[in-house]
Amino acid sequence: MHISEMKRYSWIFYGVVAILIILGTSMLYDVVAGISVQLHTPVTLATPLDLSIPLIPAAIVIYWYVFYSFLFFSYFYFAFIHREYRNALVIAFVLVELVAYSIYLIFPVLGPDRIVTATDFFSLQIQALYARDVQVNCFPSLHGSTSLLTAYALWKAKKEYGYVSWPIAIAIIISTLFVRQHWILDQVAAAIITIPIAYIVFDRFKYTRVLESKTVAHRWQLLLTAVAAVIFMILYVWAIHIL
Repeated sequence: MHISEMKRYSWIFYGVVAILIILGTSMLYDVVAGISVQLHTPVTLATPLDLSIPLIPAAIVIYWYVFYSFLFFSYFYFAFIHREYRNALVIAFVLVELVAYSIYLIFPVLGPDRIVTATDFFSLQIQALYARDVQVNCFPSLHGSTSLLTAYALWKAKKEYGYVSWPIAIAIIISTLFVRQHWILDQVAAAIITIPIAYIVFDRFKYTRVLESKTVAHRWQLLLTAVAAVIFMILYVWAIHIL
């Protein structure tokens, strides 16, 4: 292939690398969890309001399936369509997760009690979640942080996207409480950490912009991205959490 042709399609390579960096950073979570409990005894941040929140197994639909579809959509959208914010998304994701990992190593927090006895479809999904996911490293919530960051990025890409992205992020945050994975303070910390980082990276660090691309997303591209996101969500959830 001619060099000019290679440069023409280099955005595909950079998009794949961007996604791999985000996923690679996320995979450090379990490693950090194992180290943190060896360094410190986990504490709990339960408030009276937390203790009154019931387990609602159906919330797993939002916690798992909506959450991962939401994230994968943003990965593909910024990597391959609206590439202007590709680098900003990667930098912000890595910063948020590194800050969270640092806190986990210093201040591990134990999540809510995990008690589920029902055997309906949603309850079995909750059991699968509890069997796979560690109960520590709740503060801050990475579900909350990454959802807020995704919402912010999509809102920056196009203001109209915010009408959808922010409600989805809020719904995901609420779902973490109803599947009994997080305390309220975990989500407060997620917002305090994530929003400033998102603002600085997306609004102040102009040099993170990919100036080569000023593409306009067509409906068929958004639809294809959404389908790809759902497919990857299914593969990820069932491969990592169910199998």
